[in-house]
Amino acid sequence: MRIAVASMGSSPQALVGVRFGMCSQFLVFDTETQEYVVTSVPPRAEARDQVSLAAIRAVAQQGIAVIITGQIKDVCRQTILSLGIDVIDGVTGMTVEEAIHRYRTTGMPSADTRRGFVTKVAIVAEGEGMEAVLAPPLHLCTSFIVVDPETNSWERVDIPEDGPPHEVNLKAIRTVVKSGACAVITPEIHPECCMALQALAVSVYTAPAGIAVREALARYERGELEETVYAL
Repeated sequence: MRIAVASMGSSPQALVGVRFGMCSQFLVFDTETQEYVVTSVPPRAEARDQVSLAAIRAVAQQGIAVIITGQIKDVCRQTILSLGIDVIDGVTGMTVEEAIHRYRTTGMPSADTRRGFVTKVAIVAEGEGMEAVLAPPLHLCTSFIVVDPETNSWERVDIPEDGPPHEVNLKAIRTVVKSGACAVITPEIHPECCMALQALAVSVYTAPAGIAVREALARYERGELEETVYAL
């Protein structure tokens, strides 16, 4: 069986996409070989309905039996079902890998089985709230806006600069993990910090400096941000 999962990143550790049609990529798994391929949906300037149709065409060509996604419009669901493809929607708060595992073990028949842990996103920014601006750290990451994407509630987290740079960065990494964030968005990051976050199952994405936290989060949810990966 082949299963397509809307994804916010290009690895199984990425989160399941929040909105079908707004995701620029899908991970297509073969449950017999345990292998997967990344299917990309090129950015388009058309209306959202046309973008959704492009996504449907892209994954349907992969010979899949099931699509797993977050929110999906009813017209898209009906179109997919008419192609003989099952739809598991309303999936939130879990990685692609977890969604595949949960589908294989439970079938995800109810809303409870489609809900994972509460996920947050830590964004390196200066200022307060959703209008804070992303700013590249000079040598230390000491200011984050931690956002719950489901509610847009946020908290500002500051890391005291009371030690050598490597110790401050370690504090920042530990603080991000303790906040419940599963992803960090930043204009830039040192390779060692990125690898440390990866080792703790926190994904790292880059976004342009100068945009607001709100815009960075929207790009993240649409799958438009590039994931930064270093070999561990």
